[in-house]
Amino acid sequence: MNYLLSVLLVFILFCHVTMVQAKNLTVAIFIEPPFADLVDGEFVGENIDIVKALSKSVDLTPIFIRCPFIRCLALVKHGKADMIMGLRKLVDREKDLIFLSPPYMVQHYPLRFFTLTSQEIAINSFADLNNLTVGMLRGASYFDLFDDDKVIKKVELTSRTQLINMLLRGRIDVFIEREESVLPHLPLEQYLQKFTLAKYQYDQSENAYIAISKHSHIKEYAERLSAHLKTLVTNGTIKAIRMK
Repeated sequence: MNYLLSVLLVFILFCHVTMVQAKNLTVAIFIEPPFADLVDGEFVGENIDIVKALSKSVDLTPIFIRCPFIRCLALVKHGKADMIMGLRKLVDREKDLIFLSPPYMVQHYPLRFFTLTSQEIAINSFADLNNLTVGMLRGASYFDLFDDDKVIKKVELTSRTQLINMLLRGRIDVFIEREESVLPHLPLEQYLQKFTLAKYQYDQSENAYIAISKHSHIKEYAERLSAHLKTLVTNGTIKAIRMK
C-alpha cells in the first residue's frame, strides 16, 4: 500500500512539474537597446513588451534568458529555449525553427560600416571592404552580398561592446552594425569624436521575425502564436509599443 501511494505521489508531482513547464515560455534574449536591455536587474525594451503581449494572449508566462546572439540562437535551435526575436528568415534556420507570421517588424534603419576617424579609411563601395578586416556579430546575418562574400576578412565577436573595443584598439579596421544599436554602448561625445560612418551603407528594409524551436513543446502553439501576432500587428499594438 505504501509503495502504491509513493508511486501515485511521484506521478502527481511529475504531472505538476510538466504542467508548470508547459505554461512557461523561455525566451533567449540578447542585449540590443532599444529592443532589449537589462536595467536594474530587469529586462526592458520593445521586444520584451512584445513578448509579454504575445505570451499573455496564449496564457504563457515568459521567462527571459540573457545570452550572446550566437548562444541565444543555438539554445533555441536545440530546444533549450523556446523563442528568439529579431531574426532574418533564412532557409538553413528553418530546419530547426518555426518563423511566426507575419514579421513583427520591418527594420528600416540602414546597416552602417563604422571606422575610426583617426584612420581615415574610405569605404565608398562594397568592393572597398575587400582589403579590410571587418568585425561582425558571431552567427548574425546582415545582407546576402555581405553574408555570402568569401573575400572579405571577417572577425566574429560575441557582442557590440566587443566590436567597439576591438575597433578602438585597432584590432579590426571596421565593423558592421546599425547606428541605433551602437549608440547606447558608449558616450555620445566619444562616439562623435572617434567614430566615422562610411559613405557606403546597406539601406534596404529587412523583415524581422519571431521564431520558436521545432524541438520545444511550444511548437504546439505555433498557429495560435502566429494568429495572435497578426492581431497585434494589425490592431496597432506593436506599433504603439515601438512608439513609446
